[in-house]
Amino acid sequence: MTKDRQKANKPLNPFVPLVLMVLACAIVSYFVIPGAYDRETVDGVTRVLADSYHATERTPVSFFNIFRSIPEGLTASANMMFCVMLIGGIVEIYKRTNTVGAAINSVLKASERMSSQVIIAIVMIVFFIFGGILGWSEHIIPFVPIIVSLALSLGYDSLVGMAISGFACLISFAVAPFNVYTVGISHTIAELPMFSGWELRIAALVCVWILSLVWVMRYAKKVKADPSKSLVKDVDTSSLRIPVDPGLKFDLPKKVSVISLTISILVTIYGILNLSWSYTEMAATFMIGGIVSAAINRVNLDDGINMVLDGARGAFSGALIIGVARAVQWTMTNGGLVDPLVHGLSNLMRSASAYVSTVGMFIVNFFVNALIPSGSGQATAVMPIMVPLADMLHITRQTAVLAFQFGDGISNTFWFTNGTLLIYLSLGKVPLKSWYKFILPLHGLFLILQLIFLFVAVQIGYGPF
Repeated sequence: MTKDRQKANKPLNPFVPLVLMVLACAIVSYFVIPGAYDRETVDGVTRVLADSYHATERTPVSFFNIFRSIPEGLTASANMMFCVMLIGGIVEIYKRTNTVGAAINSVLKASERMSSQVIIAIVMIVFFIFGGILGWSEHIIPFVPIIVSLALSLGYDSLVGMAISGFACLISFAVAPFNVYTVGISHTIAELPMFSGWELRIAALVCVWILSLVWVMRYAKKVKADPSKSLVKDVDTSSLRIPVDPGLKFDLPKKVSVISLTISILVTIYGILNLSWSYTEMAATFMIGGIVSAAINRVNLDDGINMVLDGARGAFSGALIIGVARAVQWTMTNGGLVDPLVHGLSNLMRSASAYVSTVGMFIVNFFVNALIPSGSGQATAVMPIMVPLADMLHITRQTAVLAFQFGDGISNTFWFTNGTLLIYLSLGKVPLKSWYKFILPLHGLFLILQLIFLFVAVQIGYGPF
């Protein structure tokens, strides 16, 4: 491949559109017609007063404040950022002690006793859980080559291997009911109880799981019966066959580690739903689970600390995106852009029904995701606009969060600007053109599903508010 082609295929750095948005907001602040809404706080929830829009003085963002916006955004997002980094550090313990690898390996060895269709279905369900319940995405990158190799060994192609691992995790992450990076941040901005309304999102997640599983199993069965129907039949995948370490056993320490991780997740979910927990308690719970795992696997203190530091370093880029995205919010707020934008969008959608307006929010977020591939970054950038807009259009904030999550999440498996998707495709040597042939019909089904759930959300007044 030439250098020009490599450069053309290089994924967009997620910081680039965020920085450009800061600059664009600063420039627009000199030309926007200034205005603002009055707000009132009732029972701890701040709402926009619909008929209170009035003219204000222009507050353009100065040259110095363009640079000031970054540290301001980092400071405002510190709680979320450190939580992401700490959890990234703890996940590293589970990876470096081979806990997750051994668990997956035990599933792979079951292929000797089960049909290949059952095996790939089980593997896909495992990765569904990683993405949909644990909120993992790029964390499973080290395991994708193993699953691709397994798929090839079972007589399938590399696309099947990528689909039952990377795609399964990514699509589940997209609609995860307890996703700290998307739902958690959105709920914080919207002043909603953390992870409230999870029941409807669980239903959406299960529907996405069923659709995805049936779609992948159908393709896998077709390819195994007739390899000439593979969408990657012209790609040499011989180098993707790698041996799985037969000595990696799912022994007692690793089983206890998995139990520790499971308990951490369940305790966190309970605390968030019933004890008003937030990022601090979440990070603390995972730290306890990680320490238990390190101790049971006889990891000494020095190595354990280094594991956490390495994992935190790996998560730093994603955490930093949250802070830089908050810089966009800071620039828009201080430049007096939020309320004029809300006023313009509300006037545009005022004559539309609540459902049409909700679909409009969904479509906006779908296209914004092409520019801001990071779910946490997009949540931080757009939810400050979506929340008051929902108030103005008499749409519940929970419905606005759902519209954001659908617009941001499932499109992660569509937009070529998503770095994680491109990594998964490269690990399976799946050309982007072949991927679109595989995924576009499924996206049509996803679209229908999302529109149905948004309709339900509007009809039931999806809340608590």
